[in-house]
Amino acid sequence: MCRDSYQRAKKLTGSDGAAGLTLFFFTVPLCLSPLIGYVIDRVDRRRFLVATCLLAAVAITPLAAVTGRDTFWLVYPVAAAMGLSYAATSGALGGLLKAILPAESLAGANGALQTARQGLRLVGPLFGMAVYATWGIGAVVLFDVATFMVAAAAFALLPAPPPAPAAPRGRPRDEFLAGARHLAGDPLLRRTVTAFCMMFAVAGATESLIFAVIEHGLGRPPEFTAVTSTAMGVGAIIGGLGAAAVIARCGELFAIGAGIALYGVAVLLWAVPAGAVVLAAMATGGAGLTLAGVAEATLTQRRSPGHLVGRVSAAFDAVAGVVQLASLAAGAVLVSLFDHRVLLGVVGVTVCLAGAHALRARSMRSPAGHPTAA
Repeated sequence: MCRDSYQRAKKLTGSDGAAGLTLFFFTVPLCLSPLIGYVIDRVDRRRFLVATCLLAAVAITPLAAVTGRDTFWLVYPVAAAMGLSYAATSGALGGLLKAILPAESLAGANGALQTARQGLRLVGPLFGMAVYATWGIGAVVLFDVATFMVAAAAFALLPAPPPAPAAPRGRPRDEFLAGARHLAGDPLLRRTVTAFCMMFAVAGATESLIFAVIEHGLGRPPEFTAVTSTAMGVGAIIGGLGAAAVIARCGELFAIGAGIALYGVAVLLWAVPAGAVVLAAMATGGAGLTLAGVAEATLTQRRSPGHLVGRVSAAFDAVAGVVQLASLAAGAVLVSLFDHRVLLGVVGVTVCLAGAHALRARSMRSPAGHPTAA
């Protein structure tokens, strides 16, 4: 949905900054992640996911009223609502998987989930643009509503997870901050959040930069983002399919570092004014981000007690989200001030350093007992 909003923003306003601001509003709700995590760890996660999907189906409907500059402001609250839905779904789903699956199956499940998600991303942009061109934005929104309803039904049909043992209760303030304390106190998770924050500190700018790459580097219209998204989706599917094997062989931190570094190299290649190179780089970046994302989700699930998974995931999202939020805001401004190739160089090198930060942890050991690097 967000990528459709970026395209809509660029088409209606002609502004790279407006397109970047759409993602800015999508990211703002991540600041509420600690509160969301606290709620997730206190309720039935399956029912929580059902309710979240139903509310998201309602929240996306105002997008159908966006017809021009005068109504474009509606994109921003919808993006914020979708960001809130994403934050809630991410934490609750991670906890639900931990509750219903053995630890050794988590990497495979997370990889399969990402593969399915990215497979839909592969056809989603092209399908969305075709529907929009034929029937208009109303049909696109109607389809989005239907997908949320299907997701709600799927969660409702899942078997109820086994009852969890009673979690220890403390003071409300301590309970609220328990996820952040666990994240900071675990060396593997601390290394992970540091690497991701280094990446997000600059990578948020790519959401505005991609439009500059397409328009100024390749001389293509904004709709070409459907093609670049498809290329990234192909790479992401490959990354999702291979993630479990990489994690089993090399460990979560190695997978995180390698995935982030691949994305950094891909961003550097965006500066090449050749469509084939940019599309290959998009595929490489998609594979890297998916590999890193699967490894991070698996590590968080394995290293966190069941009653804390929601808050630990939320703490991670909050820290990374705040960093990404600042990066998105800066990117929306900087893309109009500097040559996009200069910004791509800064972003690519910094992201590669973030990957190296995770890869340097060769002596640390994963929760399954194997080294984090070969």
